[in-house]
Amino acid sequence: MRSLIASLSLLLCACTLGSDPGPDSRAAPMDEEVVMERVESEQETFRVVRAVGDLNQPWAVAWLPDGRMLITEKPGRMVLVDEGAKTRLSGLPAIAPRGQGGLLDVRLSPTYEETGWIYISYSVSGEGGVGTVLARARLEGTSLTDVEELYRQQPFVTSGLHFGSRIAFPGDGTVVVTLGERGQRQADGPGAQDSTNTIGTTIRLTLDGGIPQDNPYVGRDDVPDAVYSYGHRNQQGMAIHPETGAIWQHEHGPHGGDELNLVKPGKNYGWPAVSYGDTYRTPHQPIGGTEAPGITSPVHYWDPSPAFCGMTFYTGDKFPNWKNDLFMGALAHQSVLRVRLDGEAVSHEEELLPQELGRIRDVATGPDGYLYVLTDGTGAGLYRLEPTG
Repeated sequence: MRSLIASLSLLLCACTLGSDPGPDSRAAPMDEEVVMERVESEQETFRVVRAVGDLNQPWAVAWLPDGRMLITEKPGRMVLVDEGAKTRLSGLPAIAPRGQGGLLDVRLSPTYEETGWIYISYSVSGEGGVGTVLARARLEGTSLTDVEELYRQQPFVTSGLHFGSRIAFPGDGTVVVTLGERGQRQADGPGAQDSTNTIGTTIRLTLDGGIPQDNPYVGRDDVPDAVYSYGHRNQQGMAIHPETGAIWQHEHGPHGGDELNLVKPGKNYGWPAVSYGDTYRTPHQPIGGTEAPGITSPVHYWDPSPAFCGMTFYTGDKFPNWKNDLFMGALAHQSVLRVRLDGEAVSHEEELLPQELGRIRDVATGPDGYLYVLTDGTGAGLYRLEPTG
């Protein structure tokens, strides 16, 4: 009997050693589920895996160096995801989740390994209504600490529309942030063509919230020093080109006219004097013209509006045929748009996953080389695209 037990034990050990899956394998977190086994696109074939589920109005995702994820939820919560387990963080600043506002973007500082800074954008209440704020904080355990407000949009207005709020780091020691025009036009308050405020602008700051001295309007009395570009409507996507370092943004048009813009210092992008969209109410009427002196035209525009939100240049190694392509989430079209650029022009487009996952709020290249898609609304999820060969 002892001999039989010993033999069985040796057999079990041999089976265990022989089935070692190797160093790249890992146990799938319990939340993970394959939702689409095989998707064939023009250049890559992939499957779709739900990496995180049960999210409530998520807005953005960022990865810590150890692989854990931070996901913001618009009602004013930040979730720490560790191997599928979700923990709500404490220590968030006061947030005013009004209309399209709330807790919005999250990005790690390029100096995170040395400083621990995490940058967030959100809406707050103040004199005049609500507005967009940029802040930074550190993570200790399951709490944010050392919360420091760096900038707040001026003026605050009562509207709950168009907070912008994407954060990016161009690699020159600065941070750029999109500030939407808050639904304002010249007829009903300060608008994006009023250079004396930060309505409808891209601002550029040093990492500690100071003003870079090479900003285009430093020292002028009629434009805030932080302004980098203006004349924007609602830029809910921004990414830095991995080879050129250029700042690319997309912004919502009104009824049509979503734009892809190459953002340069001191440029006016036209809203609402120039637009490729028209009024929401019928009969639809043009809003401004499509060209005007001193206005920088978009690289590309879409009509009808896909309602873009979130964007990334794919820089991973899992999909070599997508290298450096631009991916943009679409809320209205409920899809991901792959865009190939030829210099400063769009040379090709491909729509991925139309009507498959729902409204897309964000897209991101993960540190593992996969492409991630974050959906919108209640019961939303973070989905991972994996090559199937």
